[in-house]
Amino acid sequence: MIKNQNKIDNLLFNITKLYPKYIDLNLLRLENLLQKLDNPQNKLPPVIHIAGTNGKGSTLIFIKNIIEEYGLKVHCYTSPHLIRFNERIVLSNKQIQDDDLFETLNEVIKVNNNQEITFFELTTAVALLNFSRTKADFCLIETGLGGRLDATNTIKKKILNIITSIGLDHEEFLSPYLKNIVKEKCGILSKDIPVIISSQNTNYKSHLLRKKIKDINCKILKLKPIPKNSYLGLVGNHQKINAKTAVTAVKYALKDITNDVIQKGLKKASWPGRIQKLTIKKNLITKSNEILIDGAHNIEGAKIINSHLNKLNLGKWNFIFGMMNNKNPREFIKIIEEHIEKIIFIPIKNQKNSYQPEELKIIFKEKKFNSLVKRDLKSALDSISSNNPLFITGSLYLMGEVLKLFSVKELDF
Repeated sequence: MIKNQNKIDNLLFNITKLYPKYIDLNLLRLENLLQKLDNPQNKLPPVIHIAGTNGKGSTLIFIKNIIEEYGLKVHCYTSPHLIRFNERIVLSNKQIQDDDLFETLNEVIKVNNNQEITFFELTTAVALLNFSRTKADFCLIETGLGGRLDATNTIKKKILNIITSIGLDHEEFLSPYLKNIVKEKCGILSKDIPVIISSQNTNYKSHLLRKKIKDINCKILKLKPIPKNSYLGLVGNHQKINAKTAVTAVKYALKDITNDVIQKGLKKASWPGRIQKLTIKKNLITKSNEILIDGAHNIEGAKIINSHLNKLNLGKWNFIFGMMNNKNPREFIKIIEEHIEKIIFIPIKNQKNSYQPEELKIIFKEKKFNSLVKRDLKSALDSISSNNPLFITGSLYLMGEVLKLFSVKELDF
């Protein structure tokens, strides 16, 4: 047993030194490494591959919980993690153990032999190697970024592809145009593998997707309804869309699955950092009597928050906001602006590409809401003097920091 998490953290940090860029979409480096590892991507349980801008993780979690409720074992690959890297790799229903992770990290690093490769590419190889060596009935794979050139697209043997909600995000790597983003997301598709398309929030997006899929000539599966009187473990109206996609997937993969099993799986689903309510801790000074967090960081995510706050109808909110500097804070805040009483800008801890709070304050200097600058999350919480409800958002990286402060040491979902 590896008792010291620092050993794993040190290995992960060293991987970041292997390539000058954190993101550089290209399949060749990983394909070369996988070949040296005897191509584990070709030795996986039946794969369901999920791409999209929003809803990938929630859809995957719904599918995972339903399959587990059915009595089967499932591997999962998601990103990013919130607290510990182990969250990214689920082996046969359980997060990878520290000793297994440490061992395979060392193995893959040794085989890579200091060749240039990105962090996500090498750690994807670690996940695939573990998946190939551990028995399971299904393997659920979430793309990291895009699809066509994403590291997970080295997997070609699949039973099903899923495209969730699409929108503008990561434009500097993909494109500022929806048509091109659709092309990138649909890059995981192939003629002989059916696809499920989640309901989109505009007809134009649906049209673009269906047109591209028609060109690829793969079968689109008709969406199945959620069983009546189902309770969803994930909060928000948008989760009905993700649940419907998940139900369609499990009904395709498991022909004899019952509505009772589906309902139990949907109810058990848990996905931290997504419209999550926190319990107020005595050691934290804040007058807010309601605290919600969500890792939304793009326009579609802001729309989901706005819709949820409209539904709650609790009046004005205090916000704590931190965002990476490759995102669009102006458009994000514009969507939720009507709900803001006061907003506190903070940097995201240990993220060199985080917006500095002073930069955010300048961006929003013309706005009517009150704004403050604080150097960290705890001082932001301490500065809240009203009992308005509190919403913390802007980045999934920020969610990990929040959960740690609220005494969550590790996540299990």
